[in-house]
Amino acid sequence: MNAWKSKIKKLYGPIAIFGAGGFLGFNLLQKILGYRKDVFGLFSDPKKNWRLEKLATPPQNVVKCDLLDGGEIKAVISRIKPKTIFNLAAYGAYSTQRDINRIYQTNFNSTYILIEELKKYGFSAYIHAGSQSEYGLNCSGPSEEDELIPNSHYAVSKTAVSYMVKYYGERERLPVVHLRLYSVYGQWEEPSRLIPTLIKEARRNRLPKFVDPNISRDFVYVDDVIEAMVLVSVSLCHPEQSEGSLANARFSNKLRDSSLQKSSFRMTDRLYGEVFNVCTGKRTTIKELAYLTKKIFKIKEEPRFGTMKNRDWDLKVWYGNPKKIQKVFSWKAKTSLKVGLENFFHRFDKTQ
Repeated sequence: MNAWKSKIKKLYGPIAIFGAGGFLGFNLLQKILGYRKDVFGLFSDPKKNWRLEKLATPPQNVVKCDLLDGGEIKAVISRIKPKTIFNLAAYGAYSTQRDINRIYQTNFNSTYILIEELKKYGFSAYIHAGSQSEYGLNCSGPSEEDELIPNSHYAVSKTAVSYMVKYYGERERLPVVHLRLYSVYGQWEEPSRLIPTLIKEARRNRLPKFVDPNISRDFVYVDDVIEAMVLVSVSLCHPEQSEGSLANARFSNKLRDSSLQKSSFRMTDRLYGEVFNVCTGKRTTIKELAYLTKKIFKIKEEPRFGTMKNRDWDLKVWYGNPKKIQKVFSWKAKTSLKVGLENFFHRFDKTQ
């Protein structure tokens, strides 16, 4: 806990979390609220948010902001004038979210409106939540510099915004970073998703229906992802400290580390515009997940594979490459899938 407090206290405030009504944003909001009060969670509609209904959150830290309304974005930024911003808002990641116009309005258009407004007041750190989906068909352990082959409108929108962040960082020299998140799971996740459904059934001593057993994911626990986001934002807020502590990110007039030659990571702009994968680097098939769950929770029932339809974008060899974020920040996912499932199991009643 002391380590969390130290990192979170270093963030420049006020802090704004866009997409605070979602799984990741709500976790981040509650974590930061545990150590400081100058954080504001931006919700599209606080009155209809099931997470807020489940967990009482100080009303002064809850702000309504519809990202489809540019006027609301501008009004919120003008009022809060945040110095550290986490943009975790997204639409289209779930199979039920099929409104193409809303995908691009939420994931792309709102982003440039937000950043342009932030420029008027100045800010210290902007973290944008990207997605593993940006790699699309190039899904087997790609590095950040590998080709992006998006295979859905959601993936296209996230790919486009990654280049927007790159532009703002490299050309306009703004303190912005894009994090490509893999299969994040844990407390406060949407109940209909795979892991919450799995845990819900495990608590009844049974297993849910499964898709093709060979479909795979790179599962990363939500607490580890939050740690990565905070670490990166602290480095943006305190570049003078980062130069000493991030030995692998130190450069003179040319890149010193040949392993990062393909990237645009230079001392002159430090992290600005950079992209990092946030993942474990481990491929876990649905079959492995099912049998691990069966073992952990002593479930007698055998898994029923192929009883649920695959999603359109499901792929069989899907995992990330965390080498860059490990090298630059010494960050590594600490929570094994076994421990993560156990944690979620014990927190289920309070967070679902």
